[in-house]
Parts: sequence; structure tokens; C-alpha cells
Amino acid sequence: MKAKLETLDDLRAERARLKNQLELSRVKMHNNITAIKTEINPARQAVGAISDLLTTPRKGLLNVGVGIGVDLILRRGLLARAGWLPRLVVPFIARNIATNFIQKNKASLLENALIWVKKKTEKPVKVQVEQKLLPAAMTPPVEGQKPKRVNHRIDHSKLSVN
Repeated sequence: MKAKLETLDDLRAERARLKNQLELSRVKMHNNITAIKTEINPARQAVGAISDLLTTPRKGLLNVGVGIGVDLILRRGLLARAGWLPRLVVPFIARNIATNFIQKNKASLLENALIWVKKKTEKPVKVQVEQKLLPAAMTPPVEGQKPKRVNHRIDHSKLSVN
């Protein structure tokens, strides 16, 4: 910094120098913060994984269904003969992991499910090569021709009454 500012140009130059120095300081602070964030990222991921194990997401129909399904499979199936502690802790952790996973990825899971349903329900288009010929009585008349008359008389001699 200059000791004395004597003219208006000196004041403007000093002001520009200080603004430049302030902007450089902001850029350095931003770079330092991003460096700290990248160093802390593995710890953040670990904390996120642990929080997925221990926190139960908000209640909803999907989460209740997943919870019931996990409880049925684990408590009554795989852990039926285990002790009371594994039967208490393992389903709780598995339910939290499953519901948090579904909550975070519900858009892509829904999209994949709809694609799968579309593939399973879509019928392939079959091209018919042969057409069955209709009887003469059912064929539509060709333009310029009279329609054919069909004899609908019943031969009573062939009918027998019992």
C-alpha cells in the first residue's frame, strides 16, 4: 500500500488493487474449501452408510411393504432357529438398508420396472399370409355387379317329425 494518496488517480488505482486482492483471496478460499471437501469425502460416505443402517425413513406404503417382506423372509425364514439377538438386530438393519436404497433410487427402479412390464405384456405382431375364403353368400359384391342371391329355402321332405 502506498503511504500517501495524493491524486484521484492514485485513489482509483489503490481501490482497483484492493478489489483484485479481495477476489484473489476469495478464489484461494474456494480452492481450499473444495480441497477439504475432497479429503473428507470418504468419511462422509462412511457416515452415510452407517446412517443408512441406523435410520428408518419416513413411513409410507412402500416402506411398510418392504419392512413386512424383510421381516417375513429373515425372521421366519432364514433366522428362524437363530438366537433372539440376531433375530432382533439383523431384520432391523436389513429393513433400513432396503427402504433407504429404494427411497434413494425410486425413480430408476420405477423406470426399470415399467420397462420390464412393457416387454412382458407387449404382444408380437403376426402377419397373416393366408386369408380364409368366405362362402359365396358372405362375400361382398364387387362394384358394378349385382349381389348374388342365395337360396334359403328349407327342403321339408328331409325333415321328419317324430
